[in-house]
Amino acid sequence: MAMIKKTLSVLFIFFFIYVGSLVAAEKYKMIVGDFSLQSKSLPESWDVLTFASIDEHTEYSLVNDNDIKVVKAESNESASGLTKKIQFNPKEYPYLSWRWKVNKAIPGTDVTSKSGDDYAARVYVIFEYDVKDLPKAEQSRVKLYKFFKGKLPPLATLNYIWGNKAGLGQIVSSPYSDRVKMIILQNKDSSLQQWHMEERNIYEDYKAAFGEEPKDVTSIAIMTDTDNTSAMAESYFGDIVVSKRPLLKTQVAESIP
Repeated sequence: MAMIKKTLSVLFIFFFIYVGSLVAAEKYKMIVGDFSLQSKSLPESWDVLTFASIDEHTEYSLVNDNDIKVVKAESNESASGLTKKIQFNPKEYPYLSWRWKVNKAIPGTDVTSKSGDDYAARVYVIFEYDVKDLPKAEQSRVKLYKFFKGKLPPLATLNYIWGNKAGLGQIVSSPYSDRVKMIILQNKDSSLQQWHMEERNIYEDYKAAFGEEPKDVTSIAIMTDTDNTSAMAESYFGDIVVSKRPLLKTQVAESIP
């Protein structure tokens, strides 16, 4: 009986240590895209993002890659994305970590032009903003957009992209708006058909891109689009995590296979 009690005590100690570690993990990171934990379909918390002027949509599906579930994106002269609503303070959770892979790139990608504004893979981080802080002319356009759409357009946005000729690490304004900044993480020299790990400090990136303090993050999205270049692309996205401290450097990114 004494041995049984001792064994139970040890088990309880390990149980509370395990629960404590889970609580600690929840405090320093949040899982945004838990694709690897899904069984057959995409997470219900991720919504399809379409555009009224684009009829053909990118196909997104949950597939196995080395026995790990990931999101596969297939675009054929099409554009649409997947978006997840999530509210958090980027100063408290500044690190965004994910992995992606491109099997088929887009030669015509050009970050400086609307005709080349297609990317084999991109990750959006969308922040809150005040309309009154925008230039007067843009305020009018934003109010008109909200009148017809019922919501504000996604300005104050960081767009991490798989570019083409642009140099790695460059921050470039979108050809559509100065309030959307493109940050080139991979380009034509990056290896295809190979996973690339990414980790960005979105708080510092926002300040570098806009020269101001960011407000809360409101959503994160992924997209593969080829509507402007009339091309085809195939890419994959792994789990997405936000955290208070770097995951990749500390080797605790167990949620990113």
